[in-house]
Amino acid sequence: MTTSESHSSGQVTATGPLTVSAANPRYFTAAAGDTAGQKAVYLTGSHIWNNLHDGMGPGAACAEPSEELDYGAYLDFLAEHGHNFIRLWRWEQVRSQAAGGDFHLCMTPQPWARTGPGVAKDGKSKFDLDRFDEAFFDRLRDRVVAAGQQGIYVAVMFFDGWALHLSPAPDHVEGHPFHAANNINGVGIGSILDYQVLPLDPRIQQLQEAYIRKVVDTLHDLPNLLWEVANESSGGGKVDPAFAEALGLAGTLEWGDSTAWQYWVIDHVRQYEEEMGYDRHPIGMTMQFPVPEQTKVNDPLFDSRAEWISPGYDDESFADGGHPMAPGSPQSQWLEDPPAADGRKVVISDTDHYAPGRGDALWAWKSFLRGHHPILMDFGIIAGVNPSDPSAGGSMSYAAYEPARYAMGDTLRFARRMNLIQMQPRGTLSSTGYALANPGEEYLVLQPSTTADPFTMRLAAGTYAVEWFGVDTRRTMGAGEVTVERDESIGFTAPLAEAEPAVLYLHRPTRRSG
Repeated sequence: MTTSESHSSGQVTATGPLTVSAANPRYFTAAAGDTAGQKAVYLTGSHIWNNLHDGMGPGAACAEPSEELDYGAYLDFLAEHGHNFIRLWRWEQVRSQAAGGDFHLCMTPQPWARTGPGVAKDGKSKFDLDRFDEAFFDRLRDRVVAAGQQGIYVAVMFFDGWALHLSPAPDHVEGHPFHAANNINGVGIGSILDYQVLPLDPRIQQLQEAYIRKVVDTLHDLPNLLWEVANESSGGGKVDPAFAEALGLAGTLEWGDSTAWQYWVIDHVRQYEEEMGYDRHPIGMTMQFPVPEQTKVNDPLFDSRAEWISPGYDDESFADGGHPMAPGSPQSQWLEDPPAADGRKVVISDTDHYAPGRGDALWAWKSFLRGHHPILMDFGIIAGVNPSDPSAGGSMSYAAYEPARYAMGDTLRFARRMNLIQMQPRGTLSSTGYALANPGEEYLVLQPSTTADPFTMRLAAGTYAVEWFGVDTRRTMGAGEVTVERDESIGFTAPLAEAEPAVLYLHRPTRRSG
């Protein structure tokens, strides 16, 4: 187990590198070897598109100078809410749009130097794809280090797929450094097929290899590091003409299947870490879109060699089309009643892939009690973490996401108090369906009802300290002890002053509860 310093001042306090726990593979641990005494590392936090690059703001047109995120304030915001994880977003276009053109993402710096000769589509010097821009890699390292100094783990995204096929045309391609008009190297991609679907032009794949190795060289010694291959790349499906028209494209689109390419990235990272004698860091694969069968969207993730995954919506209600973001659509189970983690992968459950724009306190608690690591695609901070009017923007306002943010931090506090590495989702033990349990030692139960309904919990014989926590009020109440003479179901009713969703924590009195 190590910590590490960087070019930046200060010590990284997050311990690592992380490895999947052999004792409970739903979680990471920061120690390798003998499993005795290892503690589970549970991850949760808020992330947003511009936490690495500058250049995001309202309206379709790029701004000069590029808008900058106050990264220090962002880290303080995370610490205030008790978070310990972010996705560090890679956005590859120097000119692009999102949210139907309501926001521009003209992102800088990029990994390659803008030397010219000649002018790119955004009016600035063309890229030389054979020369790296050290300013990008310095920033990348500094941001991972700065997060680590606050105990925050960082998943560094190598590539982005979403903007290359799902952001509005023509800038989804024409804004990319690998578009022919934007570089001096004779490289020219026409779509995501040329960049994230095998087989690739050997020149493009060589450039990607060099970039991957440069990122790994830059960050390999940092203990708070995870990798992510790409955000929402293509999965071999098609979209209907109406969807294409909304993107400014025509006809039935063919974006190919990035699965083999993503597996290649995973293997290349692993091979390079081993070749260089670097520490191995967990690598993740996230939901693809579109896919041929939505109910099987997560199969390539579970079948991959990635240690962690972020699933997408796979509900039967979307088997024949539709999506949970459509007006009036049913919501995904991953938001409202997530399946229990079975330990095949560490599951970082990200609203970005099944409920963008949504997420509340119950979502965070339900995900935690089902063995997942909930993270929030936090549109409430799209304009910064210190808005002048926190309520502006209605359902997308800064204030609207506060319950989810604080709930994520609350789940982390409980995760650190418990012997989480010994606990598993055991929903059948409780009439509520939500329980983490190490039977006979510890139980954490969620009653999601807003009306303080009584519920039952099956306990092993023994004496347990009793503690209640209000999900909405965030208040804690001790309630003495309960003794069970034999294994049986016991009835409980939350004694909180207000009727609200509640968490019941039961543990042997000899266990530390603080």
